[in-house]
Amino acid sequence: MRVEHLSGGDVAGVASLCDRELVLDRDAGELPAVLMRRPYVGLVVSRDSEAIGACFGSVDEAADGKREGFIDLIVVSREDQRQGIGRLLLGAMEKELAVRGCSRVKIEGHPPHYAWPGIDIRYTRAICFAEDLGYRRGRCVVNMEVDLSLTSLETQADEDRLRSRGIEVRRANAGDAAYLQQSVASAWTSAWAAELAAALRNTQAGLYIACDGPRCVAFCAYGINRVNEIGPMGTWPDVRRLGIGTALIKRCLAEQRLRGLATAEIMWAGPLSYFSQTLNATISRAFWLYARELGGAVRGV
Repeated sequence: MRVEHLSGGDVAGVASLCDRELVLDRDAGELPAVLMRRPYVGLVVSRDSEAIGACFGSVDEAADGKREGFIDLIVVSREDQRQGIGRLLLGAMEKELAVRGCSRVKIEGHPPHYAWPGIDIRYTRAICFAEDLGYRRGRCVVNMEVDLSLTSLETQADEDRLRSRGIEVRRANAGDAAYLQQSVASAWTSAWAAELAAALRNTQAGLYIACDGPRCVAFCAYGINRVNEIGPMGTWPDVRRLGIGTALIKRCLAEQRLRGLATAEIMWAGPLSYFSQTLNATISRAFWLYARELGGAVRGV
Protein backbone atom coordinates (compact mmCIF):
# COMPACT_ATOMS: atom_id res chain seq x y z
CA MET A 1 0.00 0.00 0.00
CA ARG A 2 1.12 3.54 -0.75
CA VAL A 3 0.88 6.75 1.21
CA GLU A 4 -0.39 9.61 -0.94
CA HIS A 5 -0.81 13.30 -0.28
CA LEU A 6 -4.40 14.19 0.52
CA SER A 7 -6.31 15.64 -2.44
CA GLY A 8 -9.64 17.39 -2.60
CA GLY A 9 -11.24 14.20 -3.79
CA ASP A 10 -10.09 12.36 -0.65
CA VAL A 11 -11.61 14.69 1.93
CA ALA A 12 -15.15 13.27 1.99
CA GLY A 13 -13.82 9.73 2.36
CA VAL A 14 -11.49 10.72 5.20
CA ALA A 15 -14.36 12.54 6.94
CA SER A 16 -16.46 9.37 6.66
CA LEU A 17 -13.57 7.31 8.03
CA CYS A 18 -13.28 9.63 11.05
CA ASP A 19 -17.03 9.45 11.64
CA ARG A 20 -16.90 5.64 11.73
CA GLU A 21 -13.76 5.12 13.76
CA LEU A 22 -13.50 8.01 16.24
CA VAL A 23 -16.35 6.69 18.34
CA LEU A 24 -15.67 8.86 21.40
CA ASP A 25 -16.07 12.08 19.45
CA ARG A 26 -19.23 13.91 18.53
CA ASP A 27 -19.21 15.18 14.94
CA ALA A 28 -15.91 13.40 14.25
CA GLY A 29 -16.54 13.77 10.53
CA GLU A 30 -15.98 17.51 10.87
CA LEU A 31 -12.40 17.13 12.11
CA PRO A 32 -10.65 17.06 8.71
CA ALA A 33 -12.34 20.35 7.75
CA VAL A 34 -11.28 21.87 11.10
CA LEU A 35 -7.63 20.87 10.56
CA MET A 36 -7.67 22.18 6.99
CA ARG A 37 -8.38 25.74 8.19
CA ARG A 38 -4.63 26.17 8.76
CA PRO A 39 -1.55 25.23 6.71
CA TYR A 40 -1.37 21.45 7.01
CA VAL A 41 0.13 18.25 5.63
CA GLY A 42 -2.45 15.61 4.79
CA LEU A 43 -1.66 11.99 3.96
CA VAL A 44 -3.97 9.14 3.02
CA VAL A 45 -3.86 5.41 2.32
CA SER A 46 -6.63 4.08 0.09
CA ARG A 47 -7.83 0.74 -1.17
CA ASP A 48 -10.10 0.57 -4.21
CA SER A 49 -10.48 4.37 -4.02
CA GLU A 50 -11.70 4.20 -0.40
CA ALA A 51 -9.72 5.87 2.38
CA ILE A 52 -8.65 3.31 4.99
CA GLY A 53 -6.12 5.49 6.80
CA ALA A 54 -5.28 9.16 7.09
CA CYS A 55 -2.91 11.47 8.95
CA PHE A 56 -2.81 15.26 9.38
CA GLY A 57 0.20 17.21 10.58
CA SER A 58 1.29 20.82 10.98
CA VAL A 59 4.35 22.91 11.84
CA ASP A 60 5.07 25.70 14.33
CA GLU A 61 7.98 27.65 15.80
CA ALA A 62 8.76 26.58 19.38
CA ALA A 63 9.76 28.97 22.17
CA ASP A 64 13.39 27.86 21.83
CA GLY A 65 13.43 28.86 18.16
CA LYS A 66 13.33 25.32 16.83
CA ARG A 67 10.62 24.17 14.47
CA GLU A 68 8.36 21.49 15.86
CA GLY A 69 5.83 19.32 14.13
CA PHE A 70 2.43 18.16 15.32
CA ILE A 71 0.52 14.99 14.61
CA ASP A 72 -2.96 16.50 14.55
CA LEU A 73 -4.87 13.34 13.65
CA ILE A 74 -4.18 9.77 12.66
CA VAL A 75 -6.94 7.25 11.97
CA VAL A 76 -7.07 3.77 10.43
CA SER A 77 -10.19 1.73 9.70
CA ARG A 78 -10.88 -0.91 12.35
CA GLU A 79 -10.62 -3.88 9.99
CA ASP A 80 -7.25 -2.65 8.69
CA GLN A 81 -5.58 -1.96 12.03
CA ARG A 82 -2.51 -3.95 13.16
CA GLN A 83 -1.37 -4.32 9.54
CA GLY A 84 1.27 -1.57 9.57
CA ILE A 85 -0.85 1.15 7.98
CA GLY A 86 -0.66 3.46 10.99
CA ARG A 87 3.11 2.94 11.20
CA LEU A 88 3.38 3.69 7.47
CA LEU A 89 1.38 6.90 7.82
CA LEU A 90 3.27 8.10 10.88
CA GLY A 91 6.65 7.38 9.29
CA ALA A 92 5.65 9.31 6.19
CA MET A 93 4.38 12.23 8.28
CA GLU A 94 7.56 12.37 10.36
CA LYS A 95 9.52 12.53 7.12
CA GLU A 96 7.32 15.36 5.83
CA LEU A 97 7.79 17.31 9.06
CA ALA A 98 11.56 16.71 9.12
CA VAL A 99 11.85 18.03 5.56
CA ARG A 100 10.11 21.19 6.83
CA GLY A 101 12.80 21.65 9.46
CA CYS A 102 11.18 20.06 12.50
CA SER A 103 13.48 18.53 15.10
CA ARG A 104 10.72 17.27 17.39
CA VAL A 105 7.19 16.03 16.87
CA LYS A 106 4.33 16.37 19.34
CA ILE A 107 1.00 14.65 19.64
CA GLU A 108 -0.95 17.45 21.25
CA GLY A 109 -3.36 20.20 20.33
CA HIS A 110 -1.86 22.84 18.02
CA PRO A 111 -3.93 26.03 18.30
CA PRO A 112 -5.85 27.63 16.83
CA HIS A 113 -7.26 24.62 14.91
CA TYR A 114 -6.92 21.19 16.47
CA ALA A 115 -8.96 18.07 17.16
CA TRP A 116 -7.96 17.30 20.78
CA PRO A 117 -5.51 18.48 23.45
CA GLY A 118 -3.72 15.10 23.16
CA ILE A 119 -4.70 11.43 22.94
CA ASP A 120 -7.86 10.57 24.83
CA ILE A 121 -6.75 7.97 27.35
CA ARG A 122 -9.73 5.77 26.38
CA TYR A 123 -8.35 5.32 22.86
CA THR A 124 -6.18 2.49 24.18
CA ARG A 125 -4.83 1.34 20.82
CA ALA A 126 -3.74 4.90 19.98
CA ILE A 127 -1.91 5.18 23.32
CA CYS A 128 -0.10 1.88 22.75
CA PHE A 129 0.70 2.84 19.16
CA ALA A 130 2.35 6.12 20.16
CA GLU A 131 4.36 4.62 23.01
CA ASP A 132 5.49 1.61 20.97
CA LEU A 133 6.88 4.01 18.35
CA GLY A 134 8.97 5.97 20.82
CA TYR A 135 6.72 8.86 21.78
CA ARG A 136 7.25 9.85 25.41
CA ARG A 137 4.25 10.50 27.57
CA GLY A 138 4.05 13.98 29.07
CA ARG A 139 1.44 15.67 31.21
CA CYS A 140 -2.24 14.87 31.41
CA VAL A 141 -4.84 17.54 30.65
CA VAL A 142 -8.60 17.34 30.98
CA ASN A 143 -11.76 18.78 29.49
CA MET A 144 -14.79 19.51 31.65
CA GLU A 145 -18.46 19.33 30.72
CA VAL A 146 -21.13 21.84 31.73
CA ASP A 147 -24.79 20.83 31.75
CA LEU A 148 -26.44 23.97 30.39
CA SER A 149 -29.82 23.04 31.86
CA LEU A 150 -28.53 22.85 35.44
CA THR A 151 -26.28 25.90 35.61
CA SER A 152 -27.41 29.46 36.36
CA LEU A 153 -26.09 31.69 33.58
CA GLU A 154 -27.46 35.02 34.83
CA THR A 155 -24.81 37.78 34.65
CA GLN A 156 -26.68 41.08 34.85
CA ALA A 157 -25.89 41.83 38.49
CA ASP A 158 -22.22 40.99 37.98
CA GLU A 159 -22.01 43.10 34.84
CA ASP A 160 -23.62 46.07 36.61
CA ARG A 161 -21.13 45.73 39.46
CA LEU A 162 -18.20 45.57 37.04
CA ARG A 163 -19.53 48.54 35.08
CA SER A 164 -19.54 50.58 38.28
CA ARG A 165 -15.78 49.89 38.45
CA GLY A 166 -15.29 51.02 34.85
CA ILE A 167 -15.17 47.52 33.34
CA GLU A 168 -17.47 46.77 30.41
CA VAL A 169 -18.40 43.22 29.36
CA ARG A 170 -19.41 42.87 25.72
CA ARG A 171 -19.32 40.64 22.66
CA ALA A 172 -16.27 41.25 20.48
CA ASN A 173 -16.62 41.94 16.76
CA ALA A 174 -14.35 42.00 13.72
CA GLY A 175 -13.45 45.63 14.38
CA ASP A 176 -11.75 44.57 17.63
CA ALA A 177 -9.12 42.42 15.89
CA ALA A 178 -6.17 44.81 16.05
CA TYR A 179 -7.11 46.00 19.55
CA LEU A 180 -7.26 42.44 20.85
CA GLN A 181 -4.02 41.35 19.23
CA GLN A 182 -2.20 44.26 20.85
CA SER A 183 -3.73 43.61 24.28
CA VAL A 184 -3.33 39.82 24.26
CA ALA A 185 0.20 39.81 22.86
CA SER A 186 1.41 41.81 25.86
CA ALA A 187 0.34 39.24 28.45
CA TRP A 188 -0.54 35.91 26.81
CA THR A 189 0.90 33.40 24.37
CA SER A 190 0.89 33.83 20.61
CA ALA A 191 -1.24 30.68 20.43
CA TRP A 192 -4.04 32.37 22.36
CA ALA A 193 -3.76 35.46 20.20
CA ALA A 194 -4.16 33.22 17.13
CA GLU A 195 -7.21 31.55 18.67
CA LEU A 196 -8.92 34.87 19.35
CA ALA A 197 -8.24 35.97 15.77
CA ALA A 198 -9.76 32.68 14.59
CA ALA A 199 -12.84 33.28 16.76
CA LEU A 200 -13.40 36.64 15.09
CA ARG A 201 -13.12 35.09 11.62
CA ASN A 202 -15.50 32.21 12.33
CA THR A 203 -19.20 33.08 12.11
CA GLN A 204 -20.02 29.95 14.16
CA ALA A 205 -17.80 31.10 17.05
CA GLY A 206 -18.29 33.69 19.76
CA LEU A 207 -15.91 35.87 21.75
CA TYR A 208 -16.72 37.95 24.84
CA ILE A 209 -14.30 40.49 26.28
CA ALA A 210 -14.00 42.79 29.28
CA CYS A 211 -12.61 46.26 28.69
CA ASP A 212 -11.19 48.65 31.26
CA GLY A 213 -10.85 51.91 29.37
CA PRO A 214 -8.47 51.35 26.45
CA ARG A 215 -7.34 47.95 27.73
CA CYS A 216 -8.86 44.51 27.20
CA VAL A 217 -8.46 42.83 30.59
CA ALA A 218 -10.20 39.48 30.01
CA PHE A 219 -11.63 37.27 27.27
CA CYS A 220 -13.50 34.04 26.72
CA ALA A 221 -14.18 32.34 23.37
CA TYR A 222 -16.29 29.42 22.23
CA GLY A 223 -16.83 27.48 19.02
CA ILE A 224 -13.47 28.13 17.38
CA ASN A 225 -13.28 24.52 16.17
CA ARG A 226 -16.57 22.95 17.32
CA VAL A 227 -19.55 24.91 18.55
CA ASN A 228 -19.79 23.09 21.90
CA GLU A 229 -16.20 23.91 22.91
CA ILE A 230 -15.22 26.69 25.34
CA GLY A 231 -11.77 28.29 25.27
CA PRO A 232 -9.42 29.92 25.49
CA MET A 233 -10.22 32.21 28.38
CA GLY A 234 -8.01 34.46 30.48
CA THR A 235 -8.03 37.39 32.90
CA TRP A 236 -5.16 39.79 33.49
CA PRO A 237 -3.56 39.17 36.93
CA ASP A 238 -4.23 42.64 38.29
CA VAL A 239 -8.02 42.32 37.90
CA ARG A 240 -8.53 38.71 38.97
CA ARG A 241 -10.98 37.77 41.73
CA LEU A 242 -13.49 40.41 40.58
CA GLY A 243 -15.78 37.88 38.87
CA ILE A 244 -14.86 39.02 35.36
CA GLY A 245 -14.03 35.56 34.04
CA THR A 246 -17.24 34.14 35.47
CA ALA A 247 -19.33 36.77 33.70
CA LEU A 248 -17.55 36.12 30.40
CA ILE A 249 -17.83 32.34 30.42
CA LYS A 250 -21.48 32.53 31.44
CA ARG A 251 -22.18 34.83 28.50
CA CYS A 252 -20.57 32.26 26.19
CA LEU A 253 -22.50 29.39 27.77
CA ALA A 254 -25.78 31.30 27.54
CA GLU A 255 -25.19 31.88 23.85
CA GLN A 256 -24.45 28.19 23.33
CA ARG A 257 -27.68 27.30 25.12
CA LEU A 258 -29.62 29.68 22.88
CA ARG A 259 -28.17 27.81 19.92
CA GLY A 260 -29.77 24.60 21.16
CA LEU A 261 -26.82 22.93 22.91
CA ALA A 262 -27.50 20.82 25.99
CA THR A 263 -23.88 20.70 27.15
CA ALA A 264 -20.64 22.60 26.61
CA GLU A 265 -17.06 21.35 26.90
CA ILE A 266 -14.31 23.45 28.51
CA MET A 267 -11.05 22.66 26.72
CA TRP A 268 -7.73 22.27 28.61
CA ALA A 269 -9.70 23.00 31.80
CA GLY A 270 -8.10 24.42 34.91
CA PRO A 271 -8.20 25.28 37.73
CA LEU A 272 -10.63 22.39 38.13
CA SER A 273 -12.11 23.56 41.44
CA TYR A 274 -13.07 26.93 39.95
CA PHE A 275 -15.11 25.40 37.13
CA SER A 276 -16.60 22.78 39.43
CA GLN A 277 -17.76 25.29 42.03
CA THR A 278 -18.83 28.05 39.64
CA LEU A 279 -20.48 26.04 36.86
CA ASN A 280 -21.03 22.55 38.35
CA ALA A 281 -18.63 21.34 35.66
CA THR A 282 -17.44 17.73 35.74
CA ILE A 283 -14.34 16.13 34.24
CA SER A 284 -15.45 14.54 30.98
CA ARG A 285 -12.28 13.64 29.09
CA ALA A 286 -8.60 13.16 29.90
CA PHE A 287 -5.71 13.33 27.44
CA TRP A 288 -2.05 12.38 27.53
CA LEU A 289 0.37 14.56 25.60
CA TYR A 290 3.28 12.95 23.72
CA ALA A 291 6.50 14.07 22.05
CA ARG A 292 9.49 12.56 20.24
CA GLU A 293 12.79 14.07 19.14
CA LEU A 294 13.40 13.28 15.50
CA GLY A 295 17.15 13.74 15.71
CA GLY A 296 18.93 12.58 12.59
CA ALA A 297 16.81 9.49 12.04
CA VAL A 298 13.55 9.71 10.18
CA ARG A 299 11.36 6.67 9.71
CA GLY A 300 11.18 5.66 6.11
CA VAL A 301 8.01 5.14 4.11
